[in-house]
Amino acid sequence: MTETDELLTLQEAADELKVHYMTAYRWVRKGDLEAFKAGGRLRVRREALEAYITARQVATGVGASEHGSRRDWPHHVDRLCDLLVRGEAQEANAVVRKIISDGATAGEVYTRLLTPCLHHIGELWERGEVNVAIEHRATEICTGIMNRLSEHFRRRGPRRGVAVTLTAPGEDHGVASAMIADFLRASGWEVHHLGTNVPIDDLRLFLDIIPAHVVCVSAGQQLRPQVYEDLAAACAGRQLIMGGRGTDLSIAEPLGITVLEDPIALVEHLEETA
Repeated sequence: MTETDELLTLQEAADELKVHYMTAYRWVRKGDLEAFKAGGRLRVRREALEAYITARQVATGVGASEHGSRRDWPHHVDRLCDLLVRGEAQEANAVVRKIISDGATAGEVYTRLLTPCLHHIGELWERGEVNVAIEHRATEICTGIMNRLSEHFRRRGPRRGVAVTLTAPGEDHGVASAMIADFLRASGWEVHHLGTNVPIDDLRLFLDIIPAHVVCVSAGQQLRPQVYEDLAAACAGRQLIMGGRGTDLSIAEPLGITVLEDPIALVEHLEETA
């Protein structure tokens, strides 16, 4: 295979374009960026990517090296983590507003800023470097930031289907499932977000009323095998997708549960299967 025949995933192409995955995906849907499916996933030829980069530079007069400092995500993560640990909500919101005003998408803020920040603070708590109160305060600040960004994920037009999102039973943190709900809305789904601590029996009753096509469950903590079985039974006849650090692939897959790593993978999966 020559260099010009090199195949990239759409995420790799988006990284080289310095845009969010969903932006690259929209360009593919519009026919601006040439892509095709191989192995069940979208692929972009290196030659097609370079041609698209050249065309954009000609059209906009902006070279790839001229993008703003918003691309320095590790720096932004370190800065926001420090503010979250210190509980400086106003300053944390100001950081996010500046990044958005510099051209970052709300999706990038979710996946490249808030998610790694919360993971890092969770690790600090596990090591005993911050207590539960500080960890919860940081989560609440991030929740407030997400509430202010949620309108960026609204999409007009026909709906692709109905989705239900929630956090696995017994978990108090609902940030991950709320992020998933927003990504699904941006992708054209009608979303019923149930949040945290929904008993499985109540989920079953809810699904008897709401004609959902897909149910997405976020698991940040290890779950008992019985929980997987109960979720699969409650969601019978619907696509059940799970993700998060607590999800055990070896338990989920034999029950017909799809396991995905992040909201981007979820959106791509539903584009291919729904």
